[in-house]
Amino acid sequence: MKKTLILLPGLGSTEVTWQHQLEHLGDTLEVQSITMDQAQNRSELVETFLNQAPDQFYLAGHSFGGWLAQAVAAAAPKRVLKLMLCNTFTRHNPDHIGLLALFQENIQRGLLDESLDANLKDIIHPDRLEDEQLVVPLQAMLKGFSPDGYQNQVQAMIDDYATEPLLPDITCPTLVTAARQDLVFPLQELQYLADQLTDARFTIVEDSGHMSPMERPQAITALMRLWFAA
Repeated sequence: MKKTLILLPGLGSTEVTWQHQLEHLGDTLEVQSITMDQAQNRSELVETFLNQAPDQFYLAGHSFGGWLAQAVAAAAPKRVLKLMLCNTFTRHNPDHIGLLALFQENIQRGLLDESLDANLKDIIHPDRLEDEQLVVPLQAMLKGFSPDGYQNQVQAMIDDYATEPLLPDITCPTLVTAARQDLVFPLQELQYLADQLTDARFTIVEDSGHMSPMERPQAITALMRLWFAA
């Protein structure tokens, strides 16, 4: 019987983030993507997620999804068998919290699309800015996400940003994955996260910005295949 792998996408993201993984890991795993944007509270998001998850499962999260995945693994250590955290964070960061608050203000002012256009250069490798095969589906996904969903996810992070106090409660084997050119969460943050966990491995995806599941999908799929099959 195949084990279930649940994929949590990042801020304003959907299963589009994980298209390659959903298409190529089904031979060995039951793979599903779940978008969590139903509440402005991390604890409520964790509870909602666990209420729909199987008794035991593998879990991977990107960015916001990695932030939430840490909380899920800490809350249900006997249910999360293995964990993969991609391009995410753990420590309190006032600068990033300020950017989230500014983004929230722009959404309230009706400037969501303009904010996403301005932010594109910060979330993908600079060499990919003219790559329509990447940029078109990425921007369609982000611009198609509901303003209320954005507000919920952003507020949840602002109110309960740091996951560092949760890390001692994460006991499952964890793969922490950074992207070499990630301008949102740099290598040092991901290395720090891995160093604080009791059973973690750390790896770097080369030639990628923040959106590595979409920028380097084959690399992320290969890492998942190796990690969750081991």
